Order: sequence, then structure tokens, then C-alpha cells
Amino acid sequence: MTIFVLTAVACSEREGRETVRIADYGNNGADFARELALRYPRREAYSDQERMASVYIANRLTEMGYSPEIQEFTALDSEGNYKSSQNIIVRLNGNGFRYAPKTKETGDQTPDRRKDDLILIVGAHYDTPPVNLEPGEDGVTEPIVADGIHDNASGVAAVMTAARIMREVKPGYDVTFVLFGAGTASYTGAKHFLSSLKDEERSRIDAMVNVGPIFAGDKVYAHAGHNSVTGGEYKNYAKRRKLYQMTDIFFEYKLNTRNGYAIYTNQASFLAETTHGTRGIFREWTTKLSDHTPFDKAGIPVVFMESGEYRIKSASEVGLESKNPLFNSSNGVISGTQFDCTSTLEELFKDMEEQRARQTLPIDWENLEEETDASDDGTEQKRIPRLPLRINNTAFVIVQLARKGPLDYEFDGS
Repeated sequence: MTIFVLTAVACSEREGRETVRIADYGNNGADFARELALRYPRREAYSDQERMASVYIANRLTEMGYSPEIQEFTALDSEGNYKSSQNIIVRLNGNGFRYAPKTKETGDQTPDRRKDDLILIVGAHYDTPPVNLEPGEDGVTEPIVADGIHDNASGVAAVMTAARIMREVKPGYDVTFVLFGAGTASYTGAKHFLSSLKDEERSRIDAMVNVGPIFAGDKVYAHAGHNSVTGGEYKNYAKRRKLYQMTDIFFEYKLNTRNGYAIYTNQASFLAETTHGTRGIFREWTTKLSDHTPFDKAGIPVVFMESGEYRIKSASEVGLESKNPLFNSSNGVISGTQFDCTSTLEELFKDMEEQRARQTLPIDWENLEEETDASDDGTEQKRIPRLPLRINNTAFVIVQLARKGPLDYEFDGS
């Protein structure tokens, strides 16, 4: 995907006015994702590379000014052996929310004037799925080149970027950032983290945001949890509030117009079954299970961000990530395949961007100006590759979401 960041060079009518850029977080997040993939390409659940990756992540969080907690846990692997992994946890206190009702108060109960202790969990798994290859006709199995830049270095980088930015752009929530180990092994790290919480802390969790592979899929999607599905066309709006707040942020900041970044919601229309046995319209949620699933099953509102393609006709097609012909040999799946490789994907998207640039029509600066704050005189253009674009804009949305409180409460920026 190609975007143009617009920088005002000279404009007499706006002299002294600074152009505000949205999600202008630089290349730190993308560089981190590339480095994580390069250093620990086979960081599979319970592996030595996964353990070393956890140390690398913790060190980077320390450099940001956090004090990481390494939460060790053990679990049975698929062969019945006990294996160990670890979560990396950091916490950041927020400013809280003040009561600001949109409608006249009713009822006998006086609402709390403030909400200062609510928690938002923001997480991503840092392990990468195994790549299972079959021997060729000559009996030789090709070497694995996948490094997990998509699944899930990109998701981890978005969480790390949000953690870095929130040091300066304070949240309303008390935010707990968790990088989960063994996420690809039945989200074991997420289950352990949730079970480790005391009742008091658990009761303060208002929502959980899980960032999955956001780099290589055709579109970035946000999903609510199964607990928001009440059957048929009905849904629990309270459980979907965080999803709707996220899409509101996308529209409020005009991220598609400004940055070429879009957040989609699944708009399929067939019936699908949830984990609790309810059948509902398959819209605004997904049957895909991941690190958000333990929170979803516990009744906590969740938002799951991933990239993929949900223009599908049945639940059996869930998991499709791209309709690009390059991925036909893996049936449109990138995660857990040889395609999940930094050099392969970045070269592909570079070629796609260059092709789009050659096909781009002349820009109407006069009409574009209203939404971009760019001048129509001496404007400089800069192309942003897909990896930093998706990492930075996803992080931006999470940063803003951390300032969106419960119903009738607003961020206290004082």
C-alpha cells in the first residue's frame, strides 16, 4: 500500500502554521520487527529462540523506561512433555476518566464522578508458528526461510510502538502491555497470564486488545469477541463498544485519506457458531481463536486486530489472508508458511507500491488540502512502505483507544 505524507514547504497563507502528522512514529517499530525476525527466525513456542526473543523484547522495553516482569510458566506440549515459556509484562498508569454524561442522568443511583482504576490489556504473541514442509520428489526437504515477520513480529512491533508512544501521550486507562509466549500453542501464555491475576485486578479489566499478524494480509481487520454474539442478528453492544470506538478513531482521524490505512470489520452475512455454542450472523467478529480468546471466554470485551481477507462465503474459509496470486500455492495463507519471510514480503510490497505509483492519477491538491492540511504550493511527497505504515497506524489507533473510556466517561487530560 502506498501513501503520501504531505509536508508544507512554503505557503504565504499558512506561514508559521505547523502541519500535524498522524501516526508519524518513524521507522523504530518496523526496524524492531525486522530485527526480531532476523535474530530469532524460528522462535517457536517453548524453543530456545523464543526464550532469547523474550530477553530481547524485555531489554527494548527497559530502554523505553519500563521495568519488565518476566512471567515464567510451564505447560504440556503436543507430545505430552513439560515445556517452559514466558510472558513479558509492563504496566503504565493512566490519567483516568471523568464523568461526562451525554444524556440527562436518570435513576436513583449516583454515578461515580471518576473512573481512575480501569485496566486495558494490550497484547500480542511473540512466538511464530512452525512451518511444516513436505519432502520434494527427490526426497529432500527445502530449508526453512520463514522468519515470522508477519506472524507475529509485526503485531509485537505495533504493541511495542504503542507502549513507547504512551510514555508521552498518556492513556486514560491503566494499561498493561503483555507480550505472550506460546501464543501459537493454544495461546498458553495468555491463559496463564489471565489465570495469574488476583480477583481485584481482574475485576478492573475493562477490555483487552490483541494484535495479531498485521503486515501481509490484504486488509487490516478489527473484530469483537464471541461474547458479543447473542444469537441470530442480535449482539451485545456493551461488549462491542471498544470495537466501535476503534472504528470511530479511524474515521475521526481520516486515516484512509491521510495515511492510506484502513480498518475493516468483517461484513459476512452467513450464520456461524461461537465457542459458547450460540449461532449468530458472522459479522464484526471472527471464529479465529488467538491470545484474546481466554479473555473473551471470561466475559471481558475484546478487540482482535489482524490482517486478512473476509470476503468469504463460509466459515471454512476463515484463515484466508490474501487473494494475491503469489500465495496460491498455500491457498492464500501466509502465517506458518515459507512466504512469511522478510525479504519475500518486503520485495513483493515494494513492487506493488511501485506499480501503483506508475498508475496513480495526478493529485488534485486543492481538493485534497481540506483533509490533509497540506499546501498546494511546493509540496514534498514521501512514500511509506507497508510494514511501518501498518505498525505505526495500528499503534496510533491503540494509543487513542486507551483514551476512550466507558460509556458517559471521557479522558481526563488535566
